[in-house]
Amino acid sequence: MSRDEVKDSAFLADDFDQEEGHKKTGKVKNDNKKDRTSGAKEESSEPSTIFYFHTMLLFFGRLFGKLLDLYNSLFDLAPQDKTKIYRNISAYYANKGLHEKALEYLKEWTRLEPSNSDAFFQLALALAAAGNSKSAIGAFAKVLKLNPQHKAALYRKSGLHLKLKDYDQAIEGLENLVELGPDKAEVHYLLGIAYDRKERLDDAIAAIQKAIELNGEEVKFYQHLGFLYERTENHKEAARCFSKVMELEREHEDDEEE
Repeated sequence: MSRDEVKDSAFLADDFDQEEGHKKTGKVKNDNKKDRTSGAKEESSEPSTIFYFHTMLLFFGRLFGKLLDLYNSLFDLAPQDKTKIYRNISAYYANKGLHEKALEYLKEWTRLEPSNSDAFFQLALALAAAGNSKSAIGAFAKVLKLNPQHKAALYRKSGLHLKLKDYDQAIEGLENLVELGPDKAEVHYLLGIAYDRKERLDDAIAAIQKAIELNGEEVKFYQHLGFLYERTENHKEAARCFSKVMELEREHEDDEEE
């Protein structure tokens, strides 16, 4: 091979190498372009998925918040609603004789309505029924402070004073009750007992005579009056009272047999 042919071959080889280089370079560029394109597609798809994911999280978060608010609103009761619930539950337990249970709800009722005399009256009744007479007297006193004309509270408070042998307080309350009126036979009878315990026998006799005037069919009225006459040595009136006791008892027995 001549020197010129060798040169031509070298030039051809160089051209071939350059052409192959260009091809390779182009291929690399195309590959890089494809990689960038696919990467761009992947990058563009990833934010879209994340966007929808967080959108769903936000949606469910708001939905859960509304459901939670609804749930809380069901149990977020107004004070007047709570009052009705406490009153009804306490009445339920009181009717079943479970006064200790009733007291729990009555105390909540009085806490919500500290100026409601009926709430304290029901509390006092439950305390008395549970055997807590001193606390019951305090509750009845609260009723009378809120409503001085509350006759039922005054009557029951006086009865508890009589039970606890606090006769002066019992007399004071019962005399006030007589003044308020109307006349009740039982009030005069209890007043007669309180007078009796204080050795005010004439006043006791007058009070029980008034009770009999209002209700002449009650055995215990005649019985107690008979004992008072015995103590004052009025045996004739005492005998008359005891005869009336036996008469009324026979009538009651006949009524039961019928």
